[in-house]
Amino acid sequence: MRIGLIGTGRIGTFHAEALSRHPAVDALLLADADPERAARTAVRTGASVVAVEDLFTGTGGARGLPDAVVICSATSAHAGLIARAARAGLPVFCEKPIALDLPGTLAALAEVEAAGSVLQLGFMRRFDAGYGEARAAVAEGRLVVCTPCGRPPRTRPRRPPPTSRSPAGCTATASCTTSTSCAG
Repeated sequence: MRIGLIGTGRIGTFHAEALSRHPAVDALLLADADPERAARTAVRTGASVVAVEDLFTGTGGARGLPDAVVICSATSAHAGLIARAARAGLPVFCEKPIALDLPGTLAALAEVEAAGSVLQLGFMRRFDAGYGEARAAVAEGRLVVCTPCGRPPRTRPRRPPPTSRSPAGCTATASCTTSTSCAG
């Protein structure tokens, strides 16, 4: 199988190393906005460096379309790359998020649906021990997440103000005495 990978930063390099060791991967094609960074990853993984355009057209260094594309680029590029892969008929694995906003996400998903393509979104944080502990704390009532109020959560205990002083839209109340509160 031939895999095209776009973005050779930290997570892209992690995926490139894993893919280079997978017995079903015959060729790994790396593309990055920084060709030197892609070249460094290619040396470590035995991959080839190609232009992004070549991955979607099968021209140039790609020497034909890959069987699938892995997107690990900057978040701002995800939606456009997903759409290009869908139009090329390529299945995609993309690191989260799909886009920076809801309209961009919906547009990318519409492209995938229109093409009849496949998109898988990577969200490994749900397996992180810290996230698991936070989920358990929410389930047990030890942690209450107050949204949306436009303010970041507090990281230390503080008694919230009366409800009448809570920011507009905040769900915090006078009885909200948790370690993470968005009440001002």
